Amino acid sequence: MEMSMKKNILIAFAAALTLVSCGKDFLEKSPRLQQSDVLTLSTIEGLDAATAGAYAPLASTNWYGADFILSNEMQTGNGKRWINFPQYSSGRYTENYLVHYTPNSTKALWGQAYYVILCCNSVINNLGNVPGNEQVKNNLKAECLFLRAFSHFDLVRTYAMPYSYAHAATKSPDNLGVPYITVSDPEAKPIRETMDKTYELIIKDLLEAEQIIDPNYVRDGGEDAYSKVTLEVIQALLSRVYLYSQNWQKAADYATKVIESGKFSMWSKDQVAFGDKCVWTEKTRAKGEVIFEVFANTTQSYGTGNENVWGLTCYKGYGDCGASADLLNLYEDGDARKTLVAPDDKGNALFTMKYFGKGLAKIDASNIIVLRLSEMYLNRAEAILNGASVTGASAADDLKKIADNRGATPLSATLANVYLERAKELAWEGHLWFDLGRTGRPMQRTDISGAVPTEIPAGDYRWAMPIASREFTVNPNLEQNNGYSKK
Repeated sequence: MEMSMKKNILIAFAAALTLVSCGKDFLEKSPRLQQSDVLTLSTIEGLDAATAGAYAPLASTNWYGADFILSNEMQTGNGKRWINFPQYSSGRYTENYLVHYTPNSTKALWGQAYYVILCCNSVINNLGNVPGNEQVKNNLKAECLFLRAFSHFDLVRTYAMPYSYAHAATKSPDNLGVPYITVSDPEAKPIRETMDKTYELIIKDLLEAEQIIDPNYVRDGGEDAYSKVTLEVIQALLSRVYLYSQNWQKAADYATKVIESGKFSMWSKDQVAFGDKCVWTEKTRAKGEVIFEVFANTTQSYGTGNENVWGLTCYKGYGDCGASADLLNLYEDGDARKTLVAPDDKGNALFTMKYFGKGLAKIDASNIIVLRLSEMYLNRAEAILNGASVTGASAADDLKKIADNRGATPLSATLANVYLERAKELAWEGHLWFDLGRTGRPMQRTDISGAVPTEIPAGDYRWAMPIASREFTVNPNLEQNNGYSKK
């Protein structure tokens, strides 16, 4: 359930009490000691703990733990509800499959993301008041700037029309984005920024984070180093944000920074193919491509139970979110990615295998990859085909790099083929809905169950989700998206 922005503001300074913990399990456990927010935010140790805790809600079932991935996939031709199989028909994600939302039934990301934003602001706004090593404080600030920008980016992608639509010839560049919150003010009633301003502020935060973070910094503690902000994580998100905002040269430049860092390597065909050693299922993932992921397990506070991304895409769980033949048919025989769209144990219904749990022998929540190396190659290829230039790189070579490591036939360097390769490579990672929207293509599907839309044209109001009605009660300055009421 969504929390109102005002409620989030009021509890932001209590972030450390509800999210943080000590030691290596900072993403999984509640704090061992209860203390006031004033005490928590008055020491560098408290600010460090509060920063660590700000990561935890990303694993919520309202965000990467389920809904952000599943709703965006079920809204496209990648998803299918298996209504003819009662065991997979609990009714979850029906509205997403129908792409039918109202202000009283919409995505719950708004409250979750602003909660993280305001937790980050609590740290950023207090760092100057405590003694401590300046680089240590800069590292904490960089993490919080990243998480603040990251959260706003997911918000603007969800609750606003695509950036490219706002800048189309017949549309105003002042198309609405989202409120960009940088301070904790319980009385604030912020307006929605313009689309341009929202992206400007996202980029501003990321560029500052890139500038001040120690290039070798990795947060101590936790089970998964890839679930924390580093210099390359910041640069990878900058590549994506620049791609969405059509700054092609910078999208390519930042993708190249990550590629040339030497810290990541392309998975091979054998690693991608589904099985006991598949990178998508093994207990200790072959991390080569992972730049940033959301850590999850069955004991943490967020994203647990069968309503997480694993339980809803697996025939051993609820299985409401099936995969379509439309997706399966994208792959040629011999392409390792084809094995990641497979039937249940009775050969009836298709599912993605990307969230089968950590290891086939033991059920556990899957880590959710947010940024990885293949996306950087795809970002760069698309940017080059839109006019960017990178010495020694070409769109054809970038596409071939992926195809060669998947056992697929390399595609010629056209934008249509970049979009196709993105659809194949990034399926069920929460990209396709946004990729269609930002490139002005319709959503189309043929393999469907029931009376659902087979096409949503470019520019349709449904590319932006409605803001929940309760938000207008606490903040009358908000504007609703076209096509929806406030109640």
